[in-house]
Amino acid sequence: MDNDSKRIGLYINQDLLNTCDNAISITNATSRSEFISDAIEFYIAWLNSKNVSRVLTPALESVISSKILDTEDRLARVLFKQGVELAMLMHVVAATNEITEDQLRDLRKICVDEVKRNSGKYKFDDAVRFQKG
Repeated sequence: MDNDSKRIGLYINQDLLNTCDNAISITNATSRSEFISDAIEFYIAWLNSKNVSRVLTPALESVISSKILDTEDRLARVLFKQGVELAMLMHVVAATNEITEDQLRDLRKICVDEVKRNSGKYKFDDAVRFQKG
């Protein structure tokens, strides 16, 4: 506690006070007053999200960052595998069909429009319906 601390009266539920006293042992607080002051500071920092560094400790930030990196790695591997499979499929289709450059350009425009219209949710069924329609 610093020198400009002020003694005040505080009404608190007995169960909450017991919980507070039990929690002091697992913190760096040396007294009930220090624990309550730290808790108030933490709560105010949480309310003021601009001071998020007080709420999100460096350890928590590190855990979140590593989880995000792990997720990015997994997504990158899955996208790479899908890219390989798609490239194989495109080679098979190109080898079995005679498609001109103009037809390919027109098809790309059609596909871009279809995927945009469906917000990226395009299925094989959609292509079959398009080809039959």
